[in-house]
Amino acid sequence: MVKIGMLLPEADMVPMAQKVVKDMNVEIACLKAISSVDAVNEARLAVEAGAKIVIARGYQAKMIKHYTNIPLIEMKLHAQEIGLLLQKAKLMVKKEHPVIALIAFDNMLCDMSYMEELFGVTLKVAVMKRSEETPGILDEMEAYHPDLVIGGEITCNEAERRGYLTLFYRATEESIKEALESARAMAFAVEIEKQNTAQFETVLDTSFNGIVKVNMDGNIIVVNKLVEKLIGKEKEDVVGCALTEVFPQIDMELVGRILKGESENLSTSISLGNKAFMLLMAPIEYDEVINGAIITLHQIADGARGTKRESNKMLLHGFPAKTDFGSIYTENAWMKKVLEDAKTFALSESPILIYGQAGIEDYLIAEAIHNNSNRKAGPYVSINMRGMDKEHQMEELFRREPVESQRDMAGKGAMIKADHGTLFIKGMEHLTLRVQHQILRTMLSRAQMRTDAQPIDSVDVRIIGSSKVDLKQMVQQGTFSEEFYYMLQGLTLKVPSLNQRAEDLRHYFDREFGRYSEMYNRHLKITDGGYQKLSELPWNGNMIQLKAFCERLVLSTEKRVVDEIVLQKLFEELYPEMKEIKGESRMVIYRSPESTRLAEILERCHGNRNQAAKELGISTTTLWRRMKKYGVEAKYEE
Repeated sequence: MVKIGMLLPEADMVPMAQKVVKDMNVEIACLKAISSVDAVNEARLAVEAGAKIVIARGYQAKMIKHYTNIPLIEMKLHAQEIGLLLQKAKLMVKKEHPVIALIAFDNMLCDMSYMEELFGVTLKVAVMKRSEETPGILDEMEAYHPDLVIGGEITCNEAERRGYLTLFYRATEESIKEALESARAMAFAVEIEKQNTAQFETVLDTSFNGIVKVNMDGNIIVVNKLVEKLIGKEKEDVVGCALTEVFPQIDMELVGRILKGESENLSTSISLGNKAFMLLMAPIEYDEVINGAIITLHQIADGARGTKRESNKMLLHGFPAKTDFGSIYTENAWMKKVLEDAKTFALSESPILIYGQAGIEDYLIAEAIHNNSNRKAGPYVSINMRGMDKEHQMEELFRREPVESQRDMAGKGAMIKADHGTLFIKGMEHLTLRVQHQILRTMLSRAQMRTDAQPIDSVDVRIIGSSKVDLKQMVQQGTFSEEFYYMLQGLTLKVPSLNQRAEDLRHYFDREFGRYSEMYNRHLKITDGGYQKLSELPWNGNMIQLKAFCERLVLSTEKRVVDEIVLQKLFEELYPEMKEIKGESRMVIYRSPESTRLAEILERCHGNRNQAAKELGISTTTLWRRMKKYGVEAKYEE
């Protein structure tokens, strides 16, 4: 049975409460009268004495509720008690229809509808949240000219000082009984909840899956023993922590969408230790209101069936993947969706195809997928088909020499090296039809076939490929296997270029610029105009181009402050546009349409800024700003 603690504001309430407790046969941990200043400490002492629920009244109840999490029943004035007070007030005032002021804490009053009609009084009720509000409330009451004030000790003392008749509200057995009934009902609910919790914890702790429960703030409130084991922390160390603090691989933005009801579920992959898990998240919804979410972690069956010794041997031969999803930065919504899809695809054993321009982070995404998959403990092998002789492709991929020692691994093809792991093939569009057919047959049968007539050697590899071109066009042209295309096209990722990710461009520029500045001990600063110019330039080479550009910029710039003119000039120097003019390839300096027009007008005006500004309908100051913005210089002296 749940014990109850009763903390009363008046000593003369104690005998009444003891009688009611005895009549109701309620189990009490403590029953005493206390002062308001001791309310919080007394509530804590009651809990130490065994109380699971505390009953208190008025200001004392407010203090306990504010400063503790102890289950609390707030004792209210019973309607019968208020009726008795009004009846007594009329006798004291000796008026047929007196004005009575009732001042009480907002947690003490019951429904007082029809009290005025029933007892023939004008009742003015004021509620307060703190006892310090009493003087101000009495000031407001003066406008009604009350004949008597009903209130607590502080209210009555202040009212008497002002010359009012007063009546102290006292409890009867009815309010005590009502409070105990509420406490007994709560105690019953607590017992049921304890039983449900015990059953729930038993289910959690015997589950083969990791289970986490979060509240509406995304903070952890429950974890089962399997999760404790996986993260290497006790429940007490993680309850109350933000979900992303314990599981940094989880995107809090997606969690927020679940908790707001914008998404019905979340399915992704997550890596804990050397194991890959499927993470499923769904909202907890009751009566169409979401009040949290449940996350389950299901370990993916190990697809890398090699022995631990074989895996270690592969890793020793230099085929580990270092990148995880947490190390791929983006603030771009499109790129975030790509990464979330990649996490989900990591759960599969099927091939993945990454589309994107030259220099995108395809290799990073491929490594992160491997590290989030059940093949994490296996080797990660990367091979670039771009520029490789077609006659060597088959050999580089499928060469298999007799194994005599670990040194023999160097003479094997990429497919063999990646056995029980992942093979990343960069430049899928360059594969010959023969090689495409061989990879297709290998993936369909999970074996390596040197020819259809020769014996089959077992191989277990997950393929991730990248391509700069749409393979569908190659299928239509007859240069890409239609069967292979449909196998690859099931799980595709289209990575946006840096030109489509303005949010990320500055971050990566600052990172590379800062790295090379530190490397070459150059203390340089980029102006706001420089950053604006950065976003206007075409970074068709993406990350590779950006890195090379930053190194050259740091090495060659002669100014400490790098503005738009410096950036424009270097970009034009490094990346001139080539066009076919009368059958000849000619270099064309890249310029935006605005800079081209500005340069043409200045040329026509022989560099005369006043004349050029007049033709453009702008001031010479504005002209100079635009010249600086676009890196345009006059070729003539004024």
